[in-house]
Amino acid sequence: MASYSVSAEVAAPPEAVWRVVSDVESMPGWTASMSSVRVVEGPNPPAVGSAVRIEQPGLPLAVWTVDEWDPPRKFGWTSAVPGVRTQAEHVVEPAGDGRSRVTLAITQVGWLSGVVGALLRPKIRRLVDAELAGLKARAESGAPGAGV
Repeated sequence: MASYSVSAEVAAPPEAVWRVVSDVESMPGWTASMSSVRVVEGPNPPAVGSAVRIEQPGLPLAVWTVDEWDPPRKFGWTSAVPGVRTQAEHVVEPAGDGRSRVTLAITQVGWLSGVVGALLRPKIRRLVDAELAGLKARAESGAPGAGV
């Protein structure tokens, strides 16, 4: 098993952060960690069972299935290839005074997860860190979709 999580405080209320992170197709506009995101099956914004096609720099194209959708608090999605199942979570919590605490986590399990994790660990960490930085900047900016 390989896992990584990172958290940051965001100077925006949870509802504003949720508006940004839950509009998954807009992710390439605010994070360098996503080249293309498109809901290919199910509603948009997504719901449990929705399939989302994601292209990320330096990684193969993947289809992620939404397996948790709990607005405005949390969503998770999973992608699997032979030998590795990857789960990513986006958690938004109130931090008081109109602020939020955001945690992004990624976990890989399966018989190849140790090898894949070791090979991709630096890249995955950079992508997760970039996503958090972009989410924080967009939510704090007051840009359309941020609702601040």
